[in-house]
Amino acid sequence: MQRTSSPSQQPLLDETDMSIITNPTKSWDQLRKEARSLESEIESKLAALSKVGQSTGLDDIGQESETDELLKKLQLVITGMGDFIDKPSSTPTNPSMIHLLSRHKDILYDYTKEFRRVKGSIKAARDKANLMNQVQDEIRSFNTGGNRDNADYYLTERNRVESTHRMTDMILEQAYATRQDVSRQGRIMHGVNQRVGGVVSRIPGINNLISRINTRRKRDTLIMAGVVSTCSILIILYWLRT
Repeated sequence: MQRTSSPSQQPLLDETDMSIITNPTKSWDQLRKEARSLESEIESKLAALSKVGQSTGLDDIGQESETDELLKKLQLVITGMGDFIDKPSSTPTNPSMIHLLSRHKDILYDYTKEFRRVKGSIKAARDKANLMNQVQDEIRSFNTGGNRDNADYYLTERNRVESTHRMTDMILEQAYATRQDVSRQGRIMHGVNQRVGGVVSRIPGINNLISRINTRRKRDTLIMAGVVSTCSILIILYWLRT
């Protein structure tokens, strides 16, 4: 019977690694147990590598090598399982064995894909950490070399702030002085009004005189208004007759 191959299976080993011959005396059950054991161990390694990739990605070299070796061993075991199915033996080959072999190939493909993804994440985390270290080194170098410039800058800014404070104090003093002048003038006007009221109250005839003057002005205004109105009416009538 020909060995079936999964369309998603990608070879993990090169020709030299594929030339390694597995133990031909192993039974199907032994190969299956070994494959399951390797798959469980690979899953644990991938989980550990995922945590490393989410952190700094700096302490992962040994785990990457171990995971890569486990994947190679799993591929060798799967190759041995395929050889066991292909070779004639007293044990008949059934469809479940072929299905199980295909399942192990799919698992190997998934683990290989996940391993490459985790390696990429670890590399990205490592590059990010290196970049951060470079930035911190540059900042420290800048701070060390630019302390004098920073001191001059801060001194200049301090002088500007003090100058602004002095100008603000001068403006406030002028505002207070203006307020005092306005208050003093208000008190003076109030005193003048009180004096005028006192003078008027002391001379009773002044109120009567002022009232008469106002009445006469109103009368003169009414007379002038009547004269102007009469003249206007006469002029209009003259225009209408002519």
